Amino acid sequence: MTTTPSRPSAAHDARAPRPARATGYVVAAGINLALVWLVNVTPGWRWVPVLTEAFSGVVGLVTLSLVVAAAFNLLYLLADPPWLKRLGDAATATVTVLVMLALWRVFPFDLAVLPAGWARPLEILLVVGVVGAAIATLVNLALCARDLAAAGERW
Repeated sequence: MTTTPSRPSAAHDARAPRPARATGYVVAAGINLALVWLVNVTPGWRWVPVLTEAFSGVVGLVTLSLVVAAAFNLLYLLADPPWLKRLGDAATATVTVLVMLALWRVFPFDLAVLPAGWARPLEILLVVGVVGAAIATLVNLALCARDLAAAGERW
């Protein structure tokens, strides 16, 4: 009896049709660019009551994160092979780690406008975000390598 190598099911390999993916990329890029505008144009982030003036120390990194995400989504309009999508997801997750670490370090939140007891849950949420984004970076890099190996490194 011969055995065939196991292969993921067709459902596992399935991607949305190209037009649907392209629409998603346009929407995602548009949202990210709109957020860049909202964060940086007067009054920008200052109208958010929970953010303190200390947020000005991380606004550049937040903007970078949004621009990187928008740039990758626009790049995917040209081509979106699985390996490139994974690489882009790894890059955006890496920038997310940097943003969340900066937010944790600066902690630019006015806890007086939040219900009592929100400091610890907010810190925990930032730690969970850092860990999750770091894991996402590693997983996407591994999957990118797998996709490149499977494609015989054809770009």
